[in-house]
Amino acid sequence: MKKVFAAGIILLTLGFAVMAQQPAQQPAPAHELYRIIFFKAAPGKLPDLIDAYKNTLVPDNVTPRPMVFRHQSGADWDLMVIYPLGAKASLDANAPAPPEAVRRFKDRVMGDYAWHADTYASGPPLAVVQRALAVPPPIAAQAGNSGGLYLVEASVALAGHHDALGRFLDRDIAAARARGSVKFEHVQGEAWDFLVIFRYASWNEYAAAESDPAADDDARKQGFADAEAIGLEFRTHISAHQDTFASRVQ
Repeated sequence: MKKVFAAGIILLTLGFAVMAQQPAQQPAPAHELYRIIFFKAAPGKLPDLIDAYKNTLVPDNVTPRPMVFRHQSGADWDLMVIYPLGAKASLDANAPAPPEAVRRFKDRVMGDYAWHADTYASGPPLAVVQRALAVPPPIAAQAGNSGGLYLVEASVALAGHHDALGRFLDRDIAAARARGSVKFEHVQGEAWDFLVIFRYASWNEYAAAESDPAADDDARKQGFADAEAIGLEFRTHISAHQDTFASRVQ
């Protein structure tokens, strides 16, 4: 894939309005924008790509740092990076040259990946996403600082089922026995329509949640016959999906 853009750079001439800049009388936005990037590292370059993002620069103390997740098992990507963009974002084809530090970061990242896929998506406000995807320090310590466990589900709706799939995923999230979860909806980019991320403390906790008999009761509260019926109904709304387990590295 031709590397046209500076993959994953927060200063890609993206202008965005943070909530603090909005008039006080306006309510907080129901949704915000996110740039979600999947990377496949070049051979032997994954450690450097991870290090680049762990040490990425942000322009000020207001701009949030990206959230970075490393593949453990599943789809053919190595790193997922989520950039919060605020309630609005824009592109400028004639933006001035970026600072030298940003250019060096761009060159480093572009030398570390084999391919990347960018998608702009809408999701809950940043504070909600951060709570849902955070790894509490005690849990991180118990897990040997492994970064917790995240199940990343990308799904493509059947023709005419987009809204039905979105409603189903809301019920699925409500029935899930995860510590946190968040749903992103495609705006522009890759083929997926929804990306759902579930957070667990560890593989053991995930296994316990999946085998808990009480899961049937939670499923029934959301209108499913039982926990097994969730997966069966899911497949009536999708043309494709990918599940990937990941840990958080930043």
